[in-house]
Amino acid sequence: MIPAAPKRFTIVHTNDMHSHLLGFYPNIDYTPQANDDNTKGGWARIMTVIKRTRAERTNPVLVVDAGDFLMGSLFHMICRDRALELRLLKDMGYDVVTLGNHEFDLKPAGLARILGSAKKYGGLPSIVSSNVVVSEKDERDNTLEEVFKAGIVKPYTVLNSGGVKIGFFGLMGKDAAEVAPFAKPVTFGDPLETAKKMVDLLRNKEKVDIVVCLSHGSINLDDLSKSEDVRLARKVPGIDIIISGHTHTPVKEPIREGNT
Repeated sequence: MIPAAPKRFTIVHTNDMHSHLLGFYPNIDYTPQANDDNTKGGWARIMTVIKRTRAERTNPVLVVDAGDFLMGSLFHMICRDRALELRLLKDMGYDVVTLGNHEFDLKPAGLARILGSAKKYGGLPSIVSSNVVVSEKDERDNTLEEVFKAGIVKPYTVLNSGGVKIGFFGLMGKDAAEVAPFAKPVTFGDPLETAKKMVDLLRNKEKVDIVVCLSHGSINLDDLSKSEDVRLARKVPGIDIIISGHTHTPVKEPIREGNT
């Protein structure tokens, strides 16, 4: 028997972009097609990386974000009514994103309005958020609950990429939840217990080949035992890839924990 050839796919990922569409100055010499000036970041430069990666690779390329795409520049001032960030993520080709704590800065009703505006004015990528818990008694999150019920935000999604069935789910980490005071009355379920349920669902019901968690958790390179996403990998077997956000930590090489 001849073994099957390996199936490859590429993931381009971002996190904590915080509405910095223009990047960090000086913008006067900004070159979005290259990285040859003193400006750092900028969504046009990210789009260049995405386009270049897709042109260079013969295998499928998936683009994901681990949360906090909102809040941090003057552009977020119009996010309720125009949802620039989500519409740009859609136009840039993002496949799946999750919610970070700053997506709740304008309270549940504000987030619901942002999501509705994105859908109205051009669309948005798939959004997965698995441990959001809406209040049964408090009416302040009713509009957000309706958005979830409409399927604009889902607990998970499954994509078929080049014959590989990939399941994505999203988590709000404990530290991120603690610094999301404006999310009330929304709360967030335990990330580890939620992840176990999602892995079981994706593996046994959806029969996926790969499980990817978009986690707005944390990475601490000085002490990995303090990293929420390392603990997630240790405590929840069955997650193949964790895309980590929240702590703005550059990770030059993947952290391997068991089979994750």
